[in-house]
Amino acid sequence: MEYNELAARMRKKRKMPFFSAPSAFFRGYSLGAACGLWRRVLLTALGIGLLGAPLARGQQAPAPELKPGDHVAIIGSGLADRFQHSGWLETYLHERYPDSDLVFRNLAVPGDEVTLRHRPADFGTPDDWLSKVQADVVFAFFGFNESFQGKAGLEKFKANLDSFLKTTLGKNYSGKGAPRVVLFSPIANERTQDPNFPDPAANNANIQMYTAAMAQVARNNGVPFVDLFAPSQQMFAAAAAKGGPSLTLNGLYLTEEGDQLLARAVAQAFAGGRTLAGKAEVRALDDEKLRESVNEKNAQ
Repeated sequence: MEYNELAARMRKKRKMPFFSAPSAFFRGYSLGAACGLWRRVLLTALGIGLLGAPLARGQQAPAPELKPGDHVAIIGSGLADRFQHSGWLETYLHERYPDSDLVFRNLAVPGDEVTLRHRPADFGTPDDWLSKVQADVVFAFFGFNESFQGKAGLEKFKANLDSFLKTTLGKNYSGKGAPRVVLFSPIANERTQDPNFPDPAANNANIQMYTAAMAQVARNNGVPFVDLFAPSQQMFAAAAAKGGPSLTLNGLYLTEEGDQLLARAVAQAFAGGRTLAGKAEVRALDDEKLRESVNEKNAQ
Protein backbone atom coordinates (compact mmCIF):
# COMPACT_ATOMS: atom_id res chain seq x y z
CA MET A 1 0.00 0.00 0.00
CA GLU A 2 1.26 3.52 -0.78
CA TYR A 3 2.01 5.82 2.14
CA ASN A 4 -0.76 8.33 1.26
CA GLU A 5 -3.37 5.57 1.21
CA LEU A 6 -2.11 4.25 4.55
CA ALA A 7 -2.19 7.74 6.08
CA ALA A 8 -5.73 8.34 4.82
CA ARG A 9 -6.90 5.06 6.27
CA MET A 10 -5.28 5.87 9.62
CA ARG A 11 -6.95 9.31 9.69
CA LYS A 12 -10.29 7.68 8.97
CA LYS A 13 -9.78 5.29 11.87
CA ARG A 14 -8.20 7.86 14.22
CA LYS A 15 -10.95 7.57 16.82
CA MET A 16 -10.39 3.84 17.15
CA PRO A 17 -7.68 2.56 19.57
CA PHE A 18 -5.26 1.29 16.93
CA PHE A 19 -3.42 -1.47 18.76
CA SER A 20 -6.54 -2.65 20.57
CA ALA A 21 -8.45 -3.35 17.36
CA PRO A 22 -6.05 -4.42 14.59
CA SER A 23 -8.64 -6.63 12.93
CA ALA A 24 -10.93 -3.65 12.35
CA PHE A 25 -8.07 -1.57 11.01
CA PHE A 26 -7.18 -4.17 8.37
CA ARG A 27 -10.77 -5.09 7.46
CA GLY A 28 -11.09 -5.49 3.71
CA TYR A 29 -7.53 -6.75 3.13
CA SER A 30 -6.44 -10.28 2.33
CA LEU A 31 -4.40 -12.07 4.99
CA GLY A 32 -1.16 -11.63 3.02
CA ALA A 33 -1.79 -7.95 2.30
CA ALA A 34 -2.74 -7.30 5.91
CA CYS A 35 0.44 -8.98 7.18
CA GLY A 36 2.56 -6.95 4.80
CA LEU A 37 0.86 -3.71 5.80
CA TRP A 38 1.19 -4.57 9.50
CA ARG A 39 4.92 -5.16 9.05
CA ARG A 40 5.40 -1.78 7.35
CA VAL A 41 3.40 0.00 10.06
CA LEU A 42 5.52 -1.57 12.80
CA LEU A 43 8.76 -0.69 11.06
CA THR A 44 7.58 2.90 10.58
CA ALA A 45 6.61 3.19 14.24
CA LEU A 46 9.93 1.69 15.31
CA GLY A 47 11.82 4.12 13.11
CA ILE A 48 9.92 7.09 14.55
CA GLY A 49 10.59 5.86 18.08
CA LEU A 50 14.30 5.52 17.45
CA LEU A 51 14.53 9.17 16.49
CA GLY A 52 14.09 10.11 20.14
CA ALA A 53 16.09 7.23 21.60
CA PRO A 54 19.55 7.52 23.19
CA LEU A 55 22.60 7.02 21.00
CA ALA A 56 23.09 3.42 19.99
CA ARG A 57 25.85 1.33 21.50
CA GLY A 58 29.13 2.10 19.74
CA GLN A 59 27.89 5.41 18.34
CA GLN A 60 30.07 8.42 19.08
CA ALA A 61 28.85 11.15 21.45
CA PRO A 62 28.66 14.65 19.91
CA ALA A 63 31.73 16.88 19.99
CA PRO A 64 31.72 19.65 22.61
CA GLU A 65 30.89 23.09 21.27
CA LEU A 66 30.34 26.62 22.57
CA LYS A 67 28.09 29.33 21.15
CA PRO A 68 28.31 33.13 21.26
CA GLY A 69 27.22 34.53 24.62
CA ASP A 70 27.32 31.20 26.41
CA HIS A 71 27.48 31.26 30.21
CA VAL A 72 29.65 28.28 31.20
CA ALA A 73 29.42 26.89 34.73
CA ILE A 74 32.29 24.66 35.85
CA ILE A 75 31.40 22.09 38.50
CA GLY A 76 33.30 19.17 40.02
CA SER A 77 36.07 18.55 42.50
CA GLY A 78 39.74 19.51 42.93
CA LEU A 79 40.81 19.42 39.26
CA ALA A 80 38.01 21.76 38.22
CA ASP A 81 38.51 24.03 41.26
CA ARG A 82 42.18 24.59 40.49
CA PHE A 83 41.49 25.79 36.95
CA GLN A 84 40.34 29.12 38.38
CA HIS A 85 43.74 29.70 40.01
CA SER A 86 45.90 29.31 36.91
CA GLY A 87 43.40 30.71 34.42
CA TRP A 88 44.69 28.59 31.55
CA LEU A 89 41.45 26.78 30.72
CA GLU A 90 39.45 29.98 30.30
CA THR A 91 42.34 31.63 28.45
CA TYR A 92 42.57 28.92 25.81
CA LEU A 93 38.80 28.72 25.34
CA HIS A 94 38.54 32.51 24.94
CA GLU A 95 41.38 32.22 22.45
CA ARG A 96 39.59 29.44 20.57
CA TYR A 97 36.33 31.46 20.46
CA PRO A 98 37.67 35.02 20.17
CA ASP A 99 34.40 36.81 19.32
CA SER A 100 31.98 34.75 21.38
CA ASP A 101 31.82 36.84 24.58
CA LEU A 102 31.91 33.73 26.74
CA VAL A 103 31.24 33.98 30.48
CA PHE A 104 32.83 31.44 32.86
CA ARG A 105 31.85 30.85 36.47
CA ASN A 106 33.71 28.25 38.54
CA LEU A 107 31.46 26.54 41.11
CA ALA A 108 33.74 23.56 41.78
CA VAL A 109 34.79 22.55 45.30
CA PRO A 110 37.45 19.94 46.19
CA GLY A 111 35.80 16.76 47.41
CA ASP A 112 32.62 17.19 45.36
CA GLU A 113 31.02 14.11 43.86
CA VAL A 114 28.03 13.70 41.58
CA THR A 115 25.70 13.14 44.54
CA LEU A 116 27.75 14.55 47.43
CA ARG A 117 28.51 18.28 47.67
CA HIS A 118 29.08 19.56 51.20
CA ARG A 119 28.16 23.21 51.72
CA PRO A 120 27.34 25.44 54.71
CA ALA A 121 23.73 25.77 55.84
CA ASP A 122 21.62 28.02 53.61
CA PHE A 123 24.35 28.08 50.95
CA GLY A 124 21.90 27.03 48.26
CA THR A 125 21.55 23.90 46.18
CA PRO A 126 23.64 23.11 43.09
CA ASP A 127 20.61 24.00 40.96
CA ASP A 128 20.28 27.35 42.81
CA TRP A 129 23.82 28.27 41.86
CA LEU A 130 23.54 27.12 38.27
CA SER A 131 20.49 29.37 38.02
CA LYS A 132 22.35 32.28 39.64
CA VAL A 133 25.07 32.10 36.99
CA GLN A 134 22.47 31.52 34.24
CA ALA A 135 24.29 28.47 32.96
CA ASP A 136 23.85 27.70 29.26
CA VAL A 137 26.61 25.09 29.45
CA VAL A 138 27.71 22.93 32.39
CA PHE A 139 31.28 21.58 32.42
CA ALA A 140 31.08 18.60 34.80
CA PHE A 141 34.35 17.19 36.18
CA PHE A 142 33.53 14.12 38.25
CA GLY A 143 34.69 10.54 38.75
CA PHE A 144 37.95 10.88 40.66
CA ASN A 145 36.63 10.80 44.22
CA GLU A 146 34.12 8.14 43.26
CA SER A 147 36.86 5.97 41.71
CA PHE A 148 38.20 5.06 45.17
CA GLN A 149 35.17 2.77 45.53
CA GLY A 150 36.68 0.60 42.81
CA LYS A 151 34.74 -2.01 40.91
CA ALA A 152 32.29 -2.44 43.78
CA GLY A 153 31.04 1.13 43.40
CA LEU A 154 31.06 1.32 39.60
CA GLU A 155 27.42 0.46 38.88
CA LYS A 156 26.17 2.85 41.54
CA PHE A 157 28.35 5.61 40.09
CA LYS A 158 27.01 4.96 36.59
CA ALA A 159 23.43 5.10 37.86
CA ASN A 160 24.10 8.34 39.76
CA LEU A 161 25.81 9.91 36.77
CA ASP A 162 23.00 8.87 34.45
CA SER A 163 20.44 10.38 36.83
CA PHE A 164 22.49 13.59 37.12
CA LEU A 165 22.68 14.00 33.34
CA LYS A 166 19.00 13.34 32.76
CA THR A 167 17.96 15.69 35.58
CA THR A 168 20.33 18.47 34.53
CA LEU A 169 19.33 18.25 30.87
CA GLY A 170 15.72 18.76 31.95
CA LYS A 171 16.45 22.10 33.69
CA ASN A 172 16.39 25.67 32.40
CA TYR A 173 19.00 27.65 34.32
CA SER A 174 19.46 30.45 31.78
CA GLY A 175 15.83 31.12 30.95
CA LYS A 176 16.65 30.25 27.33
CA GLY A 177 16.08 26.51 27.44
CA ALA A 178 17.78 23.31 28.55
CA PRO A 179 21.50 23.53 29.33
CA ARG A 180 24.17 21.67 27.39
CA VAL A 181 26.42 19.44 29.47
CA VAL A 182 30.02 18.51 28.71
CA LEU A 183 31.33 15.64 30.81
CA PHE A 184 35.05 15.43 31.63
CA SER A 185 36.89 12.41 33.01
CA PRO A 186 39.43 12.57 35.84
CA ILE A 187 43.11 12.84 35.00
CA ALA A 188 45.55 10.05 35.77
CA ASN A 189 47.71 10.08 38.88
CA GLU A 190 51.35 10.87 38.13
CA ARG A 191 54.30 8.81 39.29
CA THR A 192 56.27 11.77 40.60
CA GLN A 193 60.03 12.01 41.00
CA ASP A 194 59.56 12.20 44.75
CA PRO A 195 60.04 8.65 46.11
CA ASN A 196 57.93 9.50 49.15
CA PHE A 197 54.75 9.32 47.08
CA PRO A 198 53.22 5.88 46.45
CA ASP A 199 52.98 4.09 43.12
CA PRO A 200 49.72 5.30 41.51
CA ALA A 201 49.16 2.12 39.46
CA ALA A 202 46.20 0.89 41.55
CA ASN A 203 44.54 4.31 41.52
CA ASN A 204 45.04 4.61 37.77
CA ALA A 205 43.43 1.23 37.15
CA ASN A 206 40.32 2.45 38.94
CA ILE A 207 40.37 5.86 37.24
CA GLN A 208 40.66 4.22 33.84
CA MET A 209 37.70 1.97 34.65
CA TYR A 210 35.59 4.93 35.76
CA THR A 211 36.63 6.95 32.70
CA ALA A 212 35.35 4.18 30.43
CA ALA A 213 32.09 4.07 32.38
CA MET A 214 31.68 7.85 32.06
CA ALA A 215 32.19 7.64 28.31
CA GLN A 216 29.45 5.01 28.10
CA VAL A 217 26.96 7.00 30.20
CA ALA A 218 27.70 10.16 28.20
CA ARG A 219 27.17 8.29 24.94
CA ASN A 220 23.87 6.84 26.18
CA ASN A 221 22.64 10.36 26.98
CA GLY A 222 23.96 12.05 23.85
CA VAL A 223 26.31 14.21 25.93
CA PRO A 224 29.81 15.29 24.79
CA PHE A 225 32.58 13.54 26.70
CA VAL A 226 36.20 14.66 27.01
CA ASP A 227 38.70 12.01 28.08
CA LEU A 228 41.40 13.63 30.22
CA PHE A 229 42.84 10.36 31.50
CA ALA A 230 44.71 9.44 28.29
CA PRO A 231 46.17 12.89 27.53
CA SER A 232 47.29 13.35 31.14
CA GLN A 233 49.12 10.01 30.99
CA GLN A 234 50.83 11.16 27.82
CA MET A 235 51.80 14.46 29.47
CA PHE A 236 53.28 12.71 32.47
CA ALA A 237 55.18 10.19 30.33
CA ALA A 238 56.64 12.95 28.14
CA ALA A 239 57.76 14.96 31.18
CA ALA A 240 59.40 11.90 32.73
CA ALA A 241 61.17 11.03 29.46
CA LYS A 242 62.66 14.53 29.29
CA GLY A 243 63.84 14.30 32.88
CA GLY A 244 62.03 17.53 33.67
CA PRO A 245 60.12 18.40 36.83
CA SER A 246 56.94 16.56 37.70
CA LEU A 247 53.70 18.08 36.39
CA THR A 248 51.89 17.57 39.70
CA LEU A 249 52.61 18.67 43.25
CA ASN A 250 51.68 15.33 44.78
CA GLY A 251 50.71 13.02 41.95
CA LEU A 252 47.26 14.62 41.68
CA TYR A 253 47.25 18.43 41.85
CA LEU A 254 48.71 19.88 38.68
CA THR A 255 51.47 22.47 38.72
CA GLU A 256 50.93 25.59 36.64
CA GLU A 257 52.79 23.96 33.74
CA GLY A 258 50.68 20.82 34.09
CA ASP A 259 47.52 22.91 34.23
CA GLN A 260 48.54 24.74 31.07
CA LEU A 261 49.23 21.50 29.17
CA LEU A 262 45.93 19.98 30.26
CA ALA A 263 44.01 23.15 29.38
CA ARG A 264 45.45 22.94 25.87
CA ALA A 265 44.21 19.36 25.60
CA VAL A 266 40.72 20.45 26.73
CA ALA A 267 40.62 23.35 24.26
CA GLN A 268 41.72 21.04 21.47
CA ALA A 269 38.49 19.06 21.94
CA PHE A 270 36.38 22.13 21.10
CA ALA A 271 35.55 23.66 17.71
CA GLY A 272 36.94 20.65 15.91
CA GLY A 273 40.44 21.50 17.10
CA ARG A 274 40.50 24.81 15.24
CA THR A 275 40.42 28.46 16.32
CA LEU A 276 37.40 30.32 15.02
CA ALA A 277 37.75 33.54 13.09
CA GLY A 278 37.64 36.70 15.17
CA LYS A 279 38.51 40.36 15.27
CA ALA A 280 42.16 41.10 14.62
CA GLU A 281 42.60 42.90 17.94
CA VAL A 282 41.23 39.90 19.81
CA ARG A 283 43.33 37.36 17.92
CA ALA A 284 46.44 39.45 18.48
CA LEU A 285 46.15 39.29 22.28
CA ASP A 286 49.13 37.61 23.90
CA ASP A 287 48.28 34.50 25.95
CA GLU A 288 49.72 36.02 29.10
CA LYS A 289 47.80 39.28 28.69
CA LEU A 290 44.60 37.40 28.16
CA ARG A 291 45.32 35.17 31.16
CA GLU A 292 46.07 38.23 33.26
CA SER A 293 42.55 39.50 32.55
CA VAL A 294 41.05 36.09 33.31
CA ASN A 295 42.88 35.86 36.65
CA GLU A 296 41.89 39.41 37.56
CA LYS A 297 38.25 38.44 37.00
CA ASN A 298 38.63 35.26 39.03
CA ALA A 299 40.24 37.09 41.95
CA GLN A 300 37.24 39.40 42.36
